[in-house]
Amino acid sequence: MQLYDWQRECLRAWEKNEYRGIVNVVTGAGKTVFAIAALASLERKYPNLQVKVVVPTIPLARQWKEILLHRAPSEEWRPGFFGGGVQDDPSRRVMIYIVNSARAALSGHIRRDLSLNRHVLLICDECHHYQSKENRKIFSFVDDMGERRPYYHCLGLSATPFGTKDDQVLQRALGHQIYRYDYNDAAAEGVISPFIVCEVSASFLPEELEKYVELTDLVQKCLGALLSIHKELKGLSRNEFLRKVQRLASEADMDPSDPAAAFLIATYRRKEVSNLAMARVFCALSIIRKLRDTDRVLLFCERIEQAQTMAGFLNRELGNCCSIYHSGMSKDARTRIMEAFRTSQIRLLVSCKCLDEGIDVPDANIAIVLSSSSVSRQRIQRLGRVIRRADNKDAACLYYIYVRESSDDAAYLAGLENNETFFLRYFSREQVFSDELYEYVASSLLQRARESGLPKEQLAEIRRCAQEGLARADALLPDAIQKKNQAAARDVHERNYWGVMRKIGRDYRMS
Repeated sequence: MQLYDWQRECLRAWEKNEYRGIVNVVTGAGKTVFAIAALASLERKYPNLQVKVVVPTIPLARQWKEILLHRAPSEEWRPGFFGGGVQDDPSRRVMIYIVNSARAALSGHIRRDLSLNRHVLLICDECHHYQSKENRKIFSFVDDMGERRPYYHCLGLSATPFGTKDDQVLQRALGHQIYRYDYNDAAAEGVISPFIVCEVSASFLPEELEKYVELTDLVQKCLGALLSIHKELKGLSRNEFLRKVQRLASEADMDPSDPAAAFLIATYRRKEVSNLAMARVFCALSIIRKLRDTDRVLLFCERIEQAQTMAGFLNRELGNCCSIYHSGMSKDARTRIMEAFRTSQIRLLVSCKCLDEGIDVPDANIAIVLSSSSVSRQRIQRLGRVIRRADNKDAACLYYIYVRESSDDAAYLAGLENNETFFLRYFSREQVFSDELYEYVASSLLQRARESGLPKEQLAEIRRCAQEGLARADALLPDAIQKKNQAAARDVHERNYWGVMRKIGRDYRMS
């Protein structure tokens, strides 16, 4: 296999660490290919190697099966399944387990292989899922390996940060983190597609704002009552405060009369008003109107009902170019929809959380996040859906919609300081966007063109091009991509458009 530099470095680190460790690598950079290279390296050393791959979801299991089948040197290496209604013979050389089914069986299978003096490689994909009380059962064999321990090898894969109190579960079973490869590294080395993040500030509709303010007052009232009884909560960090309040509410069986439960219920109701605000839907619709009809778009909603509303608006306005993908659908329906997206029968796919991870959609170049969890893992996974390289994709853009009157984070994700970001303000009533810096740069460009004596027709064309680019990421694309698109323009206006984007982009970065 042809490996990236990071994959070769990581492989050396894993081998040096005695074939153990967790690899934290951005989605789209080739974690799975790296794991296959690690498997091949270990099999050369131990020809009797047994391989166990654990994944959190059925779609991810299917992707592993396809990759392993493609790489299999012989029928002996054809992977078996354990989960999703299938239980192949666990003595096969390669087995793929879905974690829900692996909890009760995997440790027994590994113990048996070790007792036969077989070397075992356990690959845990999206390993951050396996810290919970139930999922950690897959590691129950770890403490009783005894003299067989040298026969056990492991690899944890994740694209998301660690840092919880349960990290020791993974470290005990898989080893410590031996390698990290982040967005900035991958983008600089061309391993992932260049990408831009647009943080879009929307505003509640009047009735939504009224409800949010009302619930904010209730949250403050409940907080005061809670702190008057549980003074030990004062001065705690946000995360520690929430953990203790959740424990108190759980001990009270979430009785609404209990102060902790009342606070959590009020907070949840307020968050729901924000997450499901129609202002987000209208903003997303306005963004899509500004995009090209060739863009492949993923939209992430908070609830299935919100996704259905979004898809309904899009199909009525743009024709049947949009479908919904969510966990409430049958496996066959999800498969058909994903195939329709991959073959361009539809170009807009609206989903909730089931597209967050484990689904490979490299052709998508736009993501729109209508509302986002404060959990960094979810945000990382959603960005990861559009930054994978593809032959027909020059760059990607993620639009993050937040409501400025709410408690939403204004920044999508920490750690992207070296990446291009631009900021839009959306006005729901007028359905227009504003970017003061972009508009200033465009206005200055137009003024210079006017002073140079260009005719009215050319000035109007510059103005038209600048307006088209306001809500797009085109002005911030690398100059090489802008130049390439300008050369490949299908008509005069498109060529003019990319010329204007190049000029605005240069001035925008310098401002």
